[in-house]
Parts: sequence; C-alpha cells; structure tokens
Amino acid sequence: MLQQGSRYLYEPANFTVRQGDIVEFVNVNGFPHNVQFDPAKIPAGAADVLNRNMPNRLGPLQSPMFTQANQTYRISFAGAPVGAYDYFCLPHRAMNMKGVITVTAATRR
Repeated sequence: MLQQGSRYLYEPANFTVRQGDIVEFVNVNGFPHNVQFDPAKIPAGAADVLNRNMPNRLGPLQSPMFTQANQTYRISFAGAPVGAYDYFCLPHRAMNMKGVITVTAATRR
C-alpha cells in the first residue's frame, strides 16, 4: 500500500495465492489505508472464511485502518474457496485503489 504522487495503489495489485497461503499487506508510507473485500465480487462462501481469517476487523470483510509507516496486516486464505477476490482501500476507493487476489487450489503433497 503506497502513494506515488497523487496515486494511491497496492503493489502488486493483482496476484495469485494458493488456498492456505497468508497474504501480508504493508503500509509503506503511513497514509491511512485498509483492505476491504467486495462481497459481490468474491466466491460463494468466501465471506464467512475471510471474516474468520481477518483479525481485528472494523466490519464485515474490512480490515482495521493502517496509519503507520511499515504497519503490516496478514490475512490467511486457509479454507478459502478457489476464485477471484476483489478488494479495495475504503478511504481511496474513489481514487481507484483496488486489486484482485486469485486463489487457486492448494498443492497436494
């Protein structure tokens, strides 16, 4: 999560993880940001899993606000259904700060 000039963005914004992976978001420059998933743009059954796996939520599918430089937030995708998860920064949604996490099946050993 960072600001470049007048742009706010996640870097990378779009990426792929496996079921069970943990994603760590880092607030690089300390501007207020968060991570919120769009309930209309996540797989069926994903909301309950995310709400269980998101610590210290402010609301459904909504992380707390990050206000300090280098502050981190981790979300586990353990038990998450396969599919695309659209997310955004609530304070900067109008500025197009958004991304997509694609969850693929866990690799069997």
